[in-house]
Amino acid sequence: MILRGIRNGALTLSAAALLTVAAAAQAGAVSAAPASVSAASCARVNHSSGYVTQTVKVTNNCGYTVSFSVRRVGPDSPCYIVRPGHYRTYKWGNGLNYQGIRWNCS
Repeated sequence: MILRGIRNGALTLSAAALLTVAAAAQAGAVSAAPASVSAASCARVNHSSGYVTQTVKVTNNCGYTVSFSVRRVGPDSPCYIVRPGHYRTYKWGNGLNYQGIRWNCS
């Protein structure tokens, strides 16, 4: 982080430092977003983000069917139903940030 100095009692930062702080704040906000209903401990969620798209993969290791939708900035995904031992992926373009999973949507 590049500090520019203190002027009139206010700390000034470089543009790169401001972007670093903004990215860290956004990453913290995304990871701290709770799901609206607690997740089954036997379901596994994997979120990955590339240059163009983001993908969520939900694997159902439970002995029962689970349903979920992907919460993101903007419209949420449709509700998906996953049978035991199966998985479902959902992919969308970057710009609609991932906010977590909403369980039991069906």
